Amino acid sequence: MDFLKDIIFEDPDKIGGSIKATIQKTGKIGFSSGAEEFMGLKDTPYFKIGFNSENAGEIIYMVSSTTEEGAFKVSKAGSYYYINLKNVFDRKGIDYKNKSYIYDIRKENSERAEFFILTKRKK
Repeated sequence: MDFLKDIIFEDPDKIGGSIKATIQKTGKIGFSSGAEEFMGLKDTPYFKIGFNSENAGEIIYMVSSTTEEGAFKVSKAGSYYYINLKNVFDRKGIDYKNKSYIYDIRKENSERAEFFILTKRKK
């Protein structure tokens, strides 16, 4: 059993929950508890939100911001964090009322900022 000394075992208490976001039927994008920790939502009051010019509902870009200018406010209801993007989704033609939009979240870094890429899950 010497091979076990080289294995690093994962601790389920340190993994957190699923890191995802979901567009609700109300037009709010809600974040899982795993996403809350991963994205630092508790300490981030605003996010700038962007879309690829094609396939607006497939990928969402989020850059944290400390100011309100050009950014959307992170709100909290109970233990649930969300951003109200109803008007944006409506303008982009994202049919959140009739379709399911669940996104996996990953973190990226550029020279200027850390940002998040939300990629729509394939069914």
